[in-house]
Amino acid sequence: MAGNTVALVGDAAFVVRPHTAMGASKAAGDAMALGDSLSRSQSVDEALRRYAALRMPVGEDISSYGRRLGASAL
Repeated sequence: MAGNTVALVGDAAFVVRPHTAMGASKAAGDAMALGDSLSRSQSVDEALRRYAALRMPVGEDISSYGRRLGASAL
């Protein structure tokens, strides 16, 4: 989700199945977390590490939820 001086947010950061209907919510959460991380950090590198640590579990949870939804439709 983050590297060097680049941060990805929303669907660019974590591609999940569309039937989770969480694209806009995830993008907003990512943007808020990135802003918060930047304001609380001494450097961009630190902010990106903090951002990734906060949001990676969220992306993984949404992805897992999408797989469960897909499996339940079979």
